[in-house]
Amino acid sequence: VSVVVVNVLCMGVMLIAQSLDKSLPPRNSTIPKTNQKFLYIQDFWTMTWGDGVGVPLIVNAFVHLAMQDTTNLWWGLFVAVVSVLGFLKMCLGKNHKPDYGFPDIGKISCAGILHLFYFALAGGAFYIGCFIAEIRSGNFDPIQRIKDQNQDQDQTSENSEITKT
Repeated sequence: VSVVVVNVLCMGVMLIAQSLDKSLPPRNSTIPKTNQKFLYIQDFWTMTWGDGVGVPLIVNAFVHLAMQDTTNLWWGLFVAVVSVLGFLKMCLGKNHKPDYGFPDIGKISCAGILHLFYFALAGGAFYIGCFIAEIRSGNFDPIQRIKDQNQDQDQTSENSEITKT
Protein backbone atom coordinates (compact mmCIF):
# COMPACT_ATOMS: atom_id res chain seq x y z
CA VAL A 1 0.00 0.00 0.00
CA SER A 2 2.82 2.42 0.84
CA VAL A 3 4.38 1.89 -2.60
CA VAL A 4 1.10 2.89 -4.28
CA VAL A 5 0.78 5.97 -2.05
CA VAL A 6 4.36 7.11 -2.76
CA ASN A 7 3.82 6.51 -6.49
CA VAL A 8 0.61 8.57 -6.50
CA LEU A 9 2.40 11.36 -4.62
CA CYS A 10 5.30 11.34 -7.13
CA MET A 11 2.90 11.45 -10.08
CA GLY A 12 0.91 14.21 -8.37
CA VAL A 13 4.02 16.34 -7.86
CA MET A 14 4.94 15.96 -11.55
CA LEU A 15 1.38 16.90 -12.61
CA ILE A 16 1.43 19.95 -10.32
CA ALA A 17 4.83 21.02 -11.70
CA GLN A 18 3.46 20.64 -15.24
CA SER A 19 0.33 22.67 -14.47
CA LEU A 20 2.29 25.47 -12.76
CA ASP A 21 4.77 25.83 -15.64
CA LYS A 22 3.38 28.77 -17.59
CA SER A 23 6.14 28.53 -20.21
CA LEU A 24 4.63 25.32 -21.66
CA PRO A 25 2.42 25.63 -24.75
CA PRO A 26 -1.23 24.60 -24.33
CA ARG A 27 -1.92 20.87 -24.25
CA ASN A 28 -2.39 19.37 -27.75
CA SER A 29 -1.40 22.63 -29.43
CA THR A 30 0.52 22.17 -32.66
CA ILE A 31 4.31 22.25 -32.43
CA PRO A 32 5.50 25.14 -34.66
CA LYS A 33 6.40 24.13 -38.23
CA THR A 34 4.91 20.62 -37.73
CA ASN A 35 1.54 18.89 -37.76
CA GLN A 36 2.33 17.20 -34.42
CA LYS A 37 0.67 17.88 -31.07
CA PHE A 38 2.50 19.11 -27.97
CA LEU A 39 1.98 16.30 -25.43
CA TYR A 40 1.49 16.53 -21.69
CA ILE A 41 1.96 13.82 -19.04
CA GLN A 42 -1.60 12.55 -19.47
CA ASP A 43 -1.05 11.98 -23.22
CA PHE A 44 1.61 9.26 -22.77
CA TRP A 45 0.84 5.56 -22.22
CA THR A 46 4.04 5.23 -20.19
CA MET A 47 3.01 8.06 -17.87
CA THR A 48 -0.59 6.94 -17.36
CA TRP A 49 -0.79 3.14 -17.43
CA GLY A 50 2.93 2.53 -17.03
CA ASP A 51 3.34 4.78 -14.01
CA GLY A 52 -0.13 4.23 -12.62
CA VAL A 53 -0.22 0.42 -12.76
CA GLY A 54 3.15 -0.99 -13.81
CA VAL A 55 5.48 0.96 -11.55
CA PRO A 56 3.71 0.11 -8.27
CA LEU A 57 3.72 -3.60 -9.19
CA ILE A 58 7.41 -3.59 -10.11
CA VAL A 59 8.53 -1.42 -7.20
CA ASN A 60 6.46 -3.45 -4.74
CA ALA A 61 8.23 -6.65 -5.82
CA PHE A 62 11.63 -4.93 -5.69
CA VAL A 63 10.96 -3.48 -2.20
CA HIS A 64 10.08 -6.95 -0.91
CA LEU A 65 13.30 -8.37 -2.35
CA ALA A 66 15.35 -5.52 -0.89
CA MET A 67 13.72 -5.89 2.54
CA GLN A 68 14.51 -9.60 2.55
CA ASP A 69 18.06 -8.71 1.48
CA THR A 70 17.83 -11.08 -1.51
CA THR A 71 18.95 -8.56 -4.09
CA ASN A 72 22.04 -6.48 -4.71
CA LEU A 73 21.04 -2.83 -4.90
CA TRP A 74 24.32 -1.67 -6.51
CA TRP A 75 23.56 -3.11 -9.95
CA GLY A 76 20.18 -1.36 -9.83
CA LEU A 77 21.89 1.96 -9.11
CA PHE A 78 24.24 1.45 -12.06
CA VAL A 79 21.35 0.57 -14.41
CA ALA A 80 19.35 3.57 -13.18
CA VAL A 81 22.22 6.03 -13.74
CA VAL A 82 23.02 4.69 -17.22
CA SER A 83 19.31 4.68 -18.16
CA VAL A 84 18.76 8.26 -16.96
CA LEU A 85 21.83 9.52 -18.83
CA GLY A 86 20.67 7.78 -22.04
CA PHE A 87 17.13 9.11 -21.60
CA LEU A 88 18.43 12.63 -20.96
CA LYS A 89 20.70 12.52 -24.03
CA MET A 90 17.79 11.36 -26.21
CA CYS A 91 15.37 13.99 -24.86
CA LEU A 92 17.82 16.90 -25.17
CA GLY A 93 18.72 15.90 -28.75
CA LYS A 94 17.84 17.97 -31.80
CA ASN A 95 15.38 15.36 -33.15
CA HIS A 96 13.39 14.98 -29.93
CA LYS A 97 9.78 16.06 -30.34
CA PRO A 98 9.02 18.76 -27.73
CA ASP A 99 6.76 17.72 -24.83
CA TYR A 100 5.94 18.69 -21.23
CA GLY A 101 9.34 17.55 -19.92
CA PHE A 102 11.55 18.79 -22.73
CA PRO A 103 9.62 21.70 -24.31
CA ASP A 104 12.37 22.78 -26.71
CA ILE A 105 15.70 21.54 -28.06
CA GLY A 106 18.19 21.49 -25.20
CA LYS A 107 15.61 22.69 -22.63
CA ILE A 108 14.21 20.77 -19.67
CA SER A 109 11.17 21.81 -17.60
CA CYS A 110 10.69 21.38 -13.84
CA ALA A 111 8.38 18.42 -14.54
CA GLY A 112 11.11 16.99 -16.80
CA ILE A 113 13.69 17.16 -14.00
CA LEU A 114 11.25 15.48 -11.61
CA HIS A 115 10.54 12.82 -14.22
CA LEU A 116 14.27 12.05 -14.53
CA PHE A 117 14.41 11.19 -10.82
CA TYR A 118 11.19 9.22 -11.09
CA PHE A 119 12.53 7.43 -14.16
CA ALA A 120 15.64 6.47 -12.20
CA LEU A 121 13.57 4.97 -9.40
CA ALA A 122 10.99 3.16 -11.52
CA GLY A 123 10.68 1.18 -14.74
CA GLY A 124 10.46 -2.44 -15.81
CA ALA A 125 8.75 -4.94 -18.05
CA PHE A 126 5.39 -3.13 -17.99
CA TYR A 127 7.17 -0.08 -19.37
CA ILE A 128 8.41 -2.06 -22.34
CA GLY A 129 4.80 -2.78 -23.37
CA CYS A 130 3.86 0.88 -22.89
CA PHE A 131 6.98 1.96 -24.80
CA ILE A 132 5.84 -0.18 -27.75
CA ALA A 133 2.39 1.48 -27.53
CA GLU A 134 4.10 4.92 -27.62
CA ILE A 135 6.02 3.99 -30.76
CA ARG A 136 2.92 2.64 -32.49
CA SER A 137 0.86 5.72 -31.54
CA GLY A 138 3.48 8.08 -32.97
CA ASN A 139 4.10 9.84 -29.63
CA PHE A 140 7.83 9.09 -29.88
CA ASP A 141 8.20 10.03 -33.56
CA PRO A 142 10.97 12.52 -34.29
CA ILE A 143 9.88 16.04 -35.06
CA GLN A 144 8.69 16.45 -38.66
CA ARG A 145 9.15 19.99 -39.87
CA ILE A 146 6.94 21.38 -42.62
CA LYS A 147 8.85 23.02 -45.44
CA ASP A 148 8.18 26.72 -45.82
CA GLN A 149 6.95 27.45 -49.36
CA ASN A 150 8.76 30.81 -49.40
CA GLN A 151 12.07 29.13 -48.57
CA ASP A 152 11.62 26.69 -51.46
CA GLN A 153 10.91 29.56 -53.88
CA ASP A 154 13.89 31.59 -52.57
CA GLN A 155 16.16 28.55 -52.95
CA THR A 156 14.89 27.95 -56.51
CA SER A 157 15.55 31.61 -57.47
CA GLU A 158 19.05 31.44 -55.98
CA ASN A 159 19.80 28.24 -57.90
CA SER A 160 18.58 29.72 -61.20
CA GLU A 161 20.71 32.86 -60.64
CA ILE A 162 23.77 30.71 -60.00
CA THR A 163 23.26 28.77 -63.23
CA LYS A 164 22.83 31.99 -65.24
CA THR A 165 26.25 33.31 -64.22
